Amino acid sequence: MKLATMTRNVAFLTASVLYVALLSPPALSQTLKEKVAAEGKLTIGVYNAWPDGFVKDGGIAGTQPEILREVAKSLGLKTIEFQAMDFGALIPSLMAKRIDVIAGGMYVTPNRCKQVAFSNPVGGPRGNAILVKAGNPLSIHGYQDMAENPKIRVGNLRGAASLEYMSAAGVPKERIQLFPDHPTGLAALLAGRVDMLINASGAIVGSLRDPNVKGLERAEPFREVVDGKEMIHYSSFAFRPEDKEFRDLIDQGLAEKNREGVVAKTIMNYGFPERDATPTGVTAKELCGSDYR
Repeated sequence: MKLATMTRNVAFLTASVLYVALLSPPALSQTLKEKVAAEGKLTIGVYNAWPDGFVKDGGIAGTQPEILREVAKSLGLKTIEFQAMDFGALIPSLMAKRIDVIAGGMYVTPNRCKQVAFSNPVGGPRGNAILVKAGNPLSIHGYQDMAENPKIRVGNLRGAASLEYMSAAGVPKERIQLFPDHPTGLAALLAGRVDMLINASGAIVGSLRDPNVKGLERAEPFREVVDGKEMIHYSSFAFRPEDKEFRDLIDQGLAEKNREGVVAKTIMNYGFPERDATPTGVTAKELCGSDYR
């Protein structure tokens, strides 16, 4: 090959590479708002737990998927897909862009505020609860009980907010067994591999509604106190930080559905009282503070 020809080919290749490099960043940095506008599709991640989001008859049901579906419709979305996964996989899947939003009853916590962009809360404040064997033989009523009694084998979900509270209370890690989802943890409790299972109160109530679940009860009272402070939780939809513009659109749609009574009605359809379904006006910005994204 002649030198002049080689020079022209190298110059052409260099220009082509530069052209591709210049085009690539916008494609790679496409926001969720742009993607939804172009494709009309949203992929939502849930974990399998009643009532927030669960597999039913081959599809996905639950308070948060149903509310988000209604909000998304008002934005003109054509296709909404759901993926059920382990609770601990939700945020990693969101950040890896395997899903676009989490709608599985995820609590707003300081650590999560540093990772994701939360919508405003869906419904009213929430609380955790625990399932124990009938009669609560180990008298478990709070995190301090779990820490002080070496006989208690704790069951929890991977990535759960309550793990932070257990750590603060001094519950040893070696006495905590982590499960990918609520049904797996429930099976372990029924089989006697753990002495209690903690989760959102809705999931605990859902377990006791199942006629196949026998010999268990909800521990009453359950004092969710850490360092003298009662824990109050709010669950929200979660987005990648770079997609906060789309999160803001969802917040606008959520506010509209609150005014129409759709949110409260959906939550109350799952057996919750009105006080648990009514928004308090607390915002994600208030809950996350300086880490709000």
